[in-house]
Parts: sequence; structure tokens; C-alpha cells
Amino acid sequence: MLDFLTALLAFVAHLAVALGLAAVFLLAYVRTTPHQEHELIRKGNAAAALGLVGALIGFAIVLARAITVSHGLGETLVWGLIGLVIQAVGHWALARYLPRLYAAIEEGDMAAGIMKAGVAVALGLVNAACMTP
Repeated sequence: MLDFLTALLAFVAHLAVALGLAAVFLLAYVRTTPHQEHELIRKGNAAAALGLVGALIGFAIVLARAITVSHGLGETLVWGLIGLVIQAVGHWALARYLPRLYAAIEEGDMAAGIMKAGVAVALGLVNAACMTP
């Protein structure tokens, strides 16, 4: 029974750290894009929704790997923050490579939303794979 309680406590602690990091990621994401995702999504802009969900999935992949390779909460937090920075740099680089990306998303261009989501997920997978125990 003690083993189960220890495991349950570790689960809750890792979940709290992961959800906290995801919240920080989402807050940073919506504050650094030139448009208001929530407003666009409320208006039915699927491209904005896809871009946001893709970014979150990409970061969730990173968090899942960070939890897997880490030997404690502190290490999970560090890997999660490293992953957050790498994902943010990837979004910045994509916006420089495709300067009309955000304008296209605001216009509801699904190709732009797919591109943004796809790059976020791909970067998340590579980012996660690079985390070694």
C-alpha cells in the first residue's frame, strides 16, 4: 500500500508540474502571437484553433518525454523549460520563414494553420527525442 501511495504522490506531483508548464507555455504562446487566438477561435476561425492545438500537442509531447527521462520533479521542470524555449524558438523561426503566416491564420487560411500545427508537432517530436536520460 505504501508503494501505491508513493507512486500516486509522484503522479500527482508530475501532473501538477506538467499542467503548470503547459499553462505557462499557452500563456507565453498567446501573448507572443500578433493576433488574439481566443477571439479568433470564438469567431470560428479553424486555422487559429488548429495552430493553437498543434502548438499545445507539440509541447505536450515534449512534456511527456521530460517526465519519462527525468529522475525527479526538478529535472522534469528543467527539461520542460528547455523544451518550452525550443518550441518558442521554433515558432519564432517559422514566423520569420513565412512572414505572412499570422496574417493568413487571421484570415482563416487552413493551410497556414496546418503548417503551424505540423511544424509544432514535428519540432515537439524531435525535441522530445533529443532528451536522453
